Amino acid sequence: MAKSLFHIWIIALLAASLAAPGLALQVVAATPELADIARQVGGSKVSVHSVARPDQDYHLVEARPSDVARVARADLVVGVGMDLDLWMDALLNAAGNRQVNRGGPGYVDASVGITKLEVPSEQITGASGDIHVYGNPHYFYDPEQAKVIARNVQWGLERVDPAGGSTYLSNCERFAAEVDRMMAGWAKLLAPYRGRPVVTYHKSAAYFLRRFGLREFDTLEPKPGIPPSAAHLHQLIARMKSERVTAMVVDSIYSRRFPEMVARETGARYVITPYSAGSLGTKGYLGMIDLMVHRYLEALR
Repeated sequence: MAKSLFHIWIIALLAASLAAPGLALQVVAATPELADIARQVGGSKVSVHSVARPDQDYHLVEARPSDVARVARADLVVGVGMDLDLWMDALLNAAGNRQVNRGGPGYVDASVGITKLEVPSEQITGASGDIHVYGNPHYFYDPEQAKVIARNVQWGLERVDPAGGSTYLSNCERFAAEVDRMMAGWAKLLAPYRGRPVVTYHKSAAYFLRRFGLREFDTLEPKPGIPPSAAHLHQLIARMKSERVTAMVVDSIYSRRFPEMVARETGARYVITPYSAGSLGTKGYLGMIDLMVHRYLEALR
């Protein structure tokens, strides 16, 4: 009898702890970058999971059954928006959690308020490549835009947990201040190379290049998402030689085969940059940007 009463007491204690105020909010983010920013804003009040893994092409993510379960019990979902993570729609539908559906109080579109680049003005067809109707969706590579993302996350957390509002505001401001502090150093490092042309693999660097005053010369892909062709690479090599372009930057998810060939033919230096927070051993969002800056320096020098 005493043993049974003890078990009942333990079960009651566990139930009370699960229902107790202060239990971490469950946050599901589309990508590791958004997940890390959500952790910075939410602090100890949140438990965050990223659907995409580091170095997983964000256009091609396939959600796992465990992701569906996480979204089903999530308090907040943070999406990239701008059609980069269209796979999130299937995940949200499968989870059946109205709270976090698009338009619900627990859904955050991290792109709200972003100054969008490369919004297409022409009609998009199958021959256009991986063009997004709302513009280039790789805005998270611009550290200044990370402050916009953080603010969107803060507002989302306040909607689902008004009592924690002052904490989320304080954490958001702290994150923004850290971005400003690191931006000053990054801008100083890259300032001598303003206006310099850079070849990239995919059109993922537009926001980063614009932020630091660098110029996209061309991409190894003839069109976004279309693999490099012999004809395009031949023309690119000729142009790089003619205009003495010596810097080439490749995201960590792409093959080294084509940049190595172009480097041999042109004498250009190519470097590998982290595609995700967590790529190449990076720690968190700011660690990813810091390594990007230093890899760009290697290519430009």
